[in-house]
Amino acid sequence: MDMIKGKRWYFFPAMAVGVVTFFAVLSFKGHPPLEEMFEQSKLVEVIPLKQSSIVAQVDAFGRVTPKVQWQLLPEVGGKIIYKHPDLAVGKMLPKDTLLLSIDPLDYQIRLAQAQADRKSLEGQLAGKKLQLENLKLSLDIETSRYELVRSDLKRKETLRKKNLISQSELDGERQNVLAQKQKIQELNNNLNLMPNETDVLEAQLQQAVAREEEAQSQLDKTEIRQPFGGRVSEVNVENNQVVAPQQVLARINGTEIMEVEAQLSLADLMTLMKTVDKSAITNKQLPNAEALGLTAEITLKSAAYVFKWPAKISRIGETVDPTLATVSVVLQVEQQYRELKIGQSPPLVNGMFVSARIKGSAKDYWMVAERALHGDKLYLMDSQGRLQLIDVTVLFRQEGYAAVQGEFNDKMKLVLTDVIPAVSGMALRSQSTNRNATSDIGGVVQ
Repeated sequence: MDMIKGKRWYFFPAMAVGVVTFFAVLSFKGHPPLEEMFEQSKLVEVIPLKQSSIVAQVDAFGRVTPKVQWQLLPEVGGKIIYKHPDLAVGKMLPKDTLLLSIDPLDYQIRLAQAQADRKSLEGQLAGKKLQLENLKLSLDIETSRYELVRSDLKRKETLRKKNLISQSELDGERQNVLAQKQKIQELNNNLNLMPNETDVLEAQLQQAVAREEEAQSQLDKTEIRQPFGGRVSEVNVENNQVVAPQQVLARINGTEIMEVEAQLSLADLMTLMKTVDKSAITNKQLPNAEALGLTAEITLKSAAYVFKWPAKISRIGETVDPTLATVSVVLQVEQQYRELKIGQSPPLVNGMFVSARIKGSAKDYWMVAERALHGDKLYLMDSQGRLQLIDVTVLFRQEGYAAVQGEFNDKMKLVLTDVIPAVSGMALRSQSTNRNATSDIGGVVQ
């Protein structure tokens, strides 16, 4: 019992020494080093953002049609007595080729009758001219005779007063004066009627000449010639067939100028219109599609070949397709069949389905890769290395790139990495790439 009490006495001093030692160690030991806190940045791929001179272009599709399409419509009827042996579908015929001949016999008879009527009236007019001259001469003669008869009457009146002649002889002389006066009156009446008769004959002659010209025109129309060089697309006539006027006998298409009616959406059309020089549409003249400065190219493409033709804008449709909400743009392509190289470039023919690329004028745009767009926003890194979320408007898209409009400048860099989550102002670390934002666009103007 005494031994246990002795051990308790040693415990408390030892515990006190341990506590004192612990506090001494804590007082002489320094504070642990403090680590500085820093903001974590995200590694992203960026490229420079700058404006480039770009030719805006849109693609459309359409079918080729000839600009000139001629229907063979005879203006006279009758029996076909000649048909050109090459008047067949697909044949090429040169200008002024005699295609068809209609039996001309009826029209030759009409022409002969009209010519006879004209000659008859011309003879009557010539007779009227001679008659007019004869009347004038007769009037002069009868007027002179009248003067003589009046002189005789005066002389016999003097003789009667002297009772040298009888009253009956004087009366007879007076009757001669009256008769001569009547002749002069009849001649004057005939002369007054002569202009009216001449006018009637001249009017009848004009009608006869018109009938002759009409008969000659109808006779000429019995031979139908091709007005231009072209390709036959349809034939509906054979030899010895009786045809009527205005009956469609054949169709021939021109080959020199072909057209493509391409359908553009309203958005694409507005994209092209934004590149047009304002002076071309603000002058006092009516707007002309050819003056808008647009260029075009027609392409025929398949798995084995690609052929291209330069084209020009001919006209723009005046209405909008209510179903597709598109506007037609008509392109023209000129081609010379004689200069075509067989096996290297085919001709454009009716019904061929082609694509059309229409280009506007070169202008400066902010071009970004499609994958850099996040809806209507762009991720940009500013000069302080902070993320900026910028609202943009897409003007047009072209070959994997988009022309955009927004509140940014060329000091910013375009973030290509899809940042998740994207918080405006977050710190970024750039991993630059040497690619230019528009290096792959075919429409870049160097």
